Amino acid sequence: NGMKVLLVSDPQTDKASAALDVAVGSSNDPRHRQGLAHFLEHMLFLGTQKYPQSGEYQAFISAHGGSHNAFTSLEHTNYFFDIDPQQLQPALDRFAQFFISPLFTGQFVDREKNAVHSEYQARIRDDERRLWDVYRELFHVSNPAATFSVGSLETLSDTPNSKVRDDLVNFYERHYSANTMTLVVLGREPLPVLQAMVEALFSAVPDRKL
Repeated sequence: NGMKVLLVSDPQTDKASAALDVAVGSSNDPRHRQGLAHFLEHMLFLGTQKYPQSGEYQAFISAHGGSHNAFTSLEHTNYFFDIDPQQLQPALDRFAQFFISPLFTGQFVDREKNAVHSEYQARIRDDERRLWDVYRELFHVSNPAATFSVGSLETLSDTPNSKVRDDLVNFYERHYSANTMTLVVLGREPLPVLQAMVEALFSAVPDRKL
């Protein structure tokens, strides 16, 4: 399906891990929806068709000695985890569903808008964030880097002509495609086993030929 994959076999590793990078970031935010790429990053963790329960992925990772996170930059959104090596396959199965069949459940939209807003408020006095605010003032207004990348209750609020969940689904379908993704997987298994595992789990990620 066009996804680029790097497999690493290390029989001695104490943790298996994976990271998937999507070549889309806050510079792709619609001007009327600044922070949408970051908001989408949050919403992908909240249930898929195969694993509909919110928090199931996080609970599975934590229950098996792992950690997980994600970040959104100007041109990339990256999702990653590590876990007990014996649990790589079921963890990857849950992970892959983010990019196959996310639910974007409406009841969680307001909750995650508040989470994004809290993240924005928590770092509003951070020196690095303030430095970037200065840069944004210096960039030409047409430069994608001149926009507000984090998002807030203001930029993610519903309007009479624009519902944030509709914009979210549209953004996902326009920008998340297997041919713009790069996946790295590290496990104890031999390379042919890792390859078979990844092909079985990630081939269903749609290629929108972006």
